[in-house]
Amino acid sequence: MAYKIIISPEAEKEVDIAFEYYVEFSKSAGKSFNKQLSDSYKKLKLNPFFERRYLNVRVLPFPKYPYIILFRIDEIKKKVFVLSVFCTHQDPEKYP
Repeated sequence: MAYKIIISPEAEKEVDIAFEYYVEFSKSAGKSFNKQLSDSYKKLKLNPFFERRYLNVRVLPFPKYPYIILFRIDEIKKKVFVLSVFCTHQDPEKYP
């Protein structure tokens, strides 16, 4: 059974900022970023059991961009809660 993805407002804001950043370079960079984000969400829907980073926070890195998705899983309700889409090139102090 597929998991439902629930994206936090903070994660949505981070995605918007990242997309705008890549579109400034070229439309194809923006499309590529969106494709990787979409592919990552598909992976999470099918099997969200990726690397556990903290107590119950897991991480899924993007293959080609310096971003990671930080998320939690509710196995009973079959939901994945996306907490952040974080740029790993940022100051480590900002790490959520």
